[in-house]
Amino acid sequence: MKDGSPSSVVLVPVFEPDRQREPTDLAFNPERPEELWVVNRRDDSVILITRPGAPDGTARRLRDPAASHFMDRPPAIAFGHAGTFGVCGDSDNGGNDYMGPSLFSSDLAIFAEATPDGLGSHLDMLHSSPFCKGIAHEQGNVYWVFNGHDRAIDRYDFAHDHGPGNDDHADGEIYRYVPGEVLGTDEAPSHLVYSAEDRHLYIADTGHRRLLKLDTTSGTPGSSFPGQETVEVRRHVDGATLVELVPPGALEAPSGIELHDGLVYVTDHATSRFHAFDLTGQPVRTLDTGLPAGSLAGFTFGPDGKVYFVDLLSSRVYRIDPVL
Repeated sequence: MKDGSPSSVVLVPVFEPDRQREPTDLAFNPERPEELWVVNRRDDSVILITRPGAPDGTARRLRDPAASHFMDRPPAIAFGHAGTFGVCGDSDNGGNDYMGPSLFSSDLAIFAEATPDGLGSHLDMLHSSPFCKGIAHEQGNVYWVFNGHDRAIDRYDFAHDHGPGNDDHADGEIYRYVPGEVLGTDEAPSHLVYSAEDRHLYIADTGHRRLLKLDTTSGTPGSSFPGQETVEVRRHVDGATLVELVPPGALEAPSGIELHDGLVYVTDHATSRFHAFDLTGQPVRTLDTGLPAGSLAGFTFGPDGKVYFVDLLSSRVYRIDPVL
């Protein structure tokens, strides 16, 4: 990034929108790495970009028939077990708080296709995290979410999915960690990333202007908590170890977060800058994109090793290229 100034890089648009869609996150499909999937909170849609930035690249919009519930204002996307991905909704389902993460197929013969009972193409959904701000995959059908309503981090295990458009949630397991310790905002997502190497969850705690690290192996099962559906387990985890990786002061509104080559990368929604920290929280480098405040949210590292990110304000998707 050289000196970290806007002139030290080139922001290459790989997607130009036809209208404002407010993209919040994006991820390359690990099974078809030429596909870049972008989730949009304004219209609950996915933009599927094939070969982003290439002369023969294409883009098309997909929207599930029941997206207004199962993909309502998605703040993030996380590919998971082969052929699946998870999203969640930053809403309260019209006031009844019946929201949480959804599991979808990445098979284009299934995703966004109608099913007989009118419940869209979702493979599963569990409902204990209204105003979800971020999601990360751990293993199998296990996902972590940032629960904006209870200001908690929730671990969901969908177990066996119920198939496209069905609604049997009985085998689901939900565990709640550190309630009251995190704070989301209405403006920016609060993304998460799970490290299989150290089994820690890294958290953009946007409202508290800091980065956190949760030891997912810590804590003991506690009391049950109520919910609106029958599941196998719905329980608190007490005494989990949560530490400040980067305390308030270095960041104003951390939003997107990723791990890459031993560093923690984060976007600052308030300043439109990228920051990199080592695993002890020490700053390594900064990049000022030169974009207006409020532009940055989710980002990802592509198969080419370059950073791809969404611009909430313009709805563009960019790739960062170095100045040669």
